[in-house]
Amino acid sequence: IMSDSLKQYVQQISSLPTIPVVAQEILKLVHDDLISVDKLENIIRNDPPIAAKIIGAANSAFFGYKTPTQTVNNAIMRIGFNNVRDIALGVSIMTVFENKEVPGAFDYQRIFNHSVTVGLVAQLISRDLKMKFTEEIFLNGILHDLGYLVLNKYFSDTYRNVLDIFEKEGFLIEAEKEVFNFTHADVGAWLAEKWNLPEGLLETVLYHHNPSQAKKNLKRIAVVHIADYIVSRSVFSVTKNNPNYTLDLSSFDALGIQEDYLGKLEEKIQSGDVV
Repeated sequence: IMSDSLKQYVQQISSLPTIPVVAQEILKLVHDDLISVDKLENIIRNDPPIAAKIIGAANSAFFGYKTPTQTVNNAIMRIGFNNVRDIALGVSIMTVFENKEVPGAFDYQRIFNHSVTVGLVAQLISRDLKMKFTEEIFLNGILHDLGYLVLNKYFSDTYRNVLDIFEKEGFLIEAEKEVFNFTHADVGAWLAEKWNLPEGLLETVLYHHNPSQAKKNLKRIAVVHIADYIVSRSVFSVTKNNPNYTLDLSSFDALGIQEDYLGKLEEKIQSGDVV
């Protein structure tokens, strides 16, 4: 149920973008096992900004390749069909909130880098733990912070107040509640519902900071939560650094792991063993 505060803010958004055509096309591919590399490549190549982001992601240090790739086809070969499809979907959705003329409270590229890195770490965790949802978890990771995009585009001046409090006190979620009376997770879930995104994705967006409150999809949300925790304490944090990110310890029970798993996971990431 939407809180009154959230309602008051979202009612001020006069023209919310519709879900992009490219995203609609790619969403159709998610459930099509017979889709060809050529078809995906054509969709991406017809949208140069998305193509550039995908090639950039394939060349990121995270994948550990020495030689840069130049083409979408090479990117698909390098990081995998499903990863490219999901990055393309994430980018197409995120791009509609990019405001090149007016800088927001956040650097858009930083949100993008954080989101893709969370997707990759979530995928690594789910593969490690032999989860059934390894294929779809990457997309859940990429889109978990949809709410930042909405707040950054429409309420960036107000969000700067959040960042001021965060700088002084060190707790981002608490600062959001103090200023807005809701969090980026709440507004992200509102957008996911507006756009009819899959229910599992909506739940991940809503509960990625507190998986213990979720009634279903708990394992999937716990994976994204742990990935977000690790990435938020690294150079890929949305806020440059978030050492006080609160870890929901119920995630360990949900996934059947011990706390020492985090140390092993961070070692794996640093060694570049992620794809």
